[in-house]
Amino acid sequence: MGFGSSPKSPSFTKDRRGWNSAWERDLATVFGSSVEMTFTSNRSVPNLTAGLPKEYYDMMLADANVLNLQTITSQICILQRDLTRKSSKRFAEDDFESDWTTRCSVKEREDFILEGLVRACQASPDFEEHRKWYQVSIRSSCPELTLKRLNHGSGQGFLDLLKKMTLQDLDKIPSEFKTVPNVVYDKLHAIADPKPHPGWVLAKKSCDSTRAYLLTMVVWNILLAFYGESENYGLVKGQRTDPGQLKRLKELGGSDVKSIARETAANRLLGERHCTSCGLPAEKAGVATLAACQRCKAINRLVFYCSKKCQAADWKTGHPPHKTICGKEGAIAEALLSPVPAQVDDDDELFPAPNPGYTRSPALLHQLKLLKENPQVDYVLVQPDPHPDHGVVLQDAMGGMFFKLCMRRAVCDRSPREVLMMFQQLEPTAQGAPGFGVAKLKKQLLKEYGVDVDAVKAER
Repeated sequence: MGFGSSPKSPSFTKDRRGWNSAWERDLATVFGSSVEMTFTSNRSVPNLTAGLPKEYYDMMLADANVLNLQTITSQICILQRDLTRKSSKRFAEDDFESDWTTRCSVKEREDFILEGLVRACQASPDFEEHRKWYQVSIRSSCPELTLKRLNHGSGQGFLDLLKKMTLQDLDKIPSEFKTVPNVVYDKLHAIADPKPHPGWVLAKKSCDSTRAYLLTMVVWNILLAFYGESENYGLVKGQRTDPGQLKRLKELGGSDVKSIARETAANRLLGERHCTSCGLPAEKAGVATLAACQRCKAINRLVFYCSKKCQAADWKTGHPPHKTICGKEGAIAEALLSPVPAQVDDDDELFPAPNPGYTRSPALLHQLKLLKENPQVDYVLVQPDPHPDHGVVLQDAMGGMFFKLCMRRAVCDRSPREVLMMFQQLEPTAQGAPGFGVAKLKKQLLKEYGVDVDAVKAER
């Protein structure tokens, strides 16, 4: 199967709606076709990673397999950070939520969704071609990805999924990708054993990474398509699997594993090396070639960097820090299985972390970014390009302190009263700001905090 082609008939290159309908029929046989996802009554519920031969779990711990998993994890984390940056700006400046739900027709949203699905499958043939046990494909690990589910509620299904994929920090690349809970998928991949084989844990993480990668890639490409943008992707050349292990894996897994092995080998030919730290290939990093870590190369582990800066960053703060695994066989599996230490929040005390259960909106994340970049202002009235934003500086010292106290609470938890008081302090500036006005201020606060200040007033 060639890169960019499709195993479904018809292919997305000939009839993308027919191609998608074929996929959705397959999904419906397992998960039903309603918006709410449940297993159909005539199907048993398999566990896709439990009960595999011990030899398979042992192979999952091989250095090459673990490093490939870590590479994919890093790629997902970078993509989710980029998605968070892009969506926060679009929500705040361009009113994406309203454009998507009220200004797009059902047909227009379907076209954007189909474009995102096709682009994702073109970006990596694994997303469509790989087959797992019980004939469950990678796309079948993402039952959310149907036109009905993404388009329901005037497109609210897509917005909900996008918000679940975004992070709470626009700058940091996390050590672990963000997952989207799903009762169907979680049941398929549950680990009930209190002391599971480490290889089982990695097998589940591998499935989780595939699901997270496809969900993020589809959401990312739908957003890009909506704004007439696109991005070229290159396959990451993975570590070469030990031939002896691959032979045993084929013997254990039958035709499905043989098919995966063939496709993985083909993908390696198409792939290119990427910098372990920034994730860029040599061309995009602006260098002729990437440099390999020589100590890791000596144990047949291939780790590459585009610059001394990236190498130093990965050595100190990589996931895991490279100094803990450099040239050490088996160390990367141990690091990947170890609990991730809590990241130290080095932000100032103005914007503490949100309370448990509270998720900052993309528009609010954009506001916090602007305030960090412009510490001399108390708030920013956001306008779409090419119109300039308007920074607000509260002249009364006591009023400024009170405003910051209200905002400190509002960015950490739902706080309608505090948002109303913020509105009252910002209202005079909004009235006089060129091209802005009170109505736009109300709309901005609604996008940022989910609070309708008029409704809060009416309740008082």
